[in-house]
Amino acid sequence: MTADTQQPPSASFESALARLETLVKEMEAGDLPLDQMMAHFEEGSKLVKHCNTTLDGLEKKIETLIQQEGTAKTVPFEAERLADD
Repeated sequence: MTADTQQPPSASFESALARLETLVKEMEAGDLPLDQMMAHFEEGSKLVKHCNTTLDGLEKKIETLIQQEGTAKTVPFEAERLADD
């Protein structure tokens, strides 16, 4: 991995995802030597972890307020609930 291809820890979710997509396309093409393939895999693993951490943090921040017996209650966000609406 070179410094120009490695994502910094503060990379946005979107830029990390775009880089991950690029790495996957390059790996799927099958033209990379083994050492570059391994470097792509290692970088991709870090990017997946970064994206998952970002998504987990956002999921925890998203809460919906519901009225229940006259008091406001926060409940964790559930993507399935939105799909049903």
